[in-house]
Amino acid sequence: MTEERIANYNDHAKFMADIAMSILNGNKRVLDVNGVKEIIALYLLIPYMTPDKLTTPDEKCVIPNVSGNFCGDISLEDLRNAICHSFVTVEEDRNDGTIHGKRLVVDDRASFHNRKSHADMGIHSTATNIMIEDAHNRLVELFTEIQNA
Repeated sequence: MTEERIANYNDHAKFMADIAMSILNGNKRVLDVNGVKEIIALYLLIPYMTPDKLTTPDEKCVIPNVSGNFCGDISLEDLRNAICHSFVTVEEDRNDGTIHGKRLVVDDRASFHNRKSHADMGIHSTATNIMIEDAHNRLVELFTEIQNA
């Protein structure tokens, strides 16, 4: 792996900490950074795309569940596993007319439908990319479904 790719990978944790610290310190402008709203929404979706639910205190208490695919052939369960066990980030927008800054970058386990096949790959450096606009639209659909449950 090149030094640049290692630095990009390691910058993910710093970026997530920067988002958290900005929010905790009242800097709402962080929400204007491309992809940040979608990253936060993905993490807020975790309880609802988790296949195994905790027992509720009463049968009338319901934890809504969403299932199926997120975008393309990325299942909600695989996406959940990827963001819970690894990362989701957004690349920097270079404003150069390319796709940079227009997609979320998720650990590639989001594209694997079998955890063992992903683990058998060993060390690798691939990722799954989701267009931010597509993620945004799908997140709105899923949270609307949860609100209406």
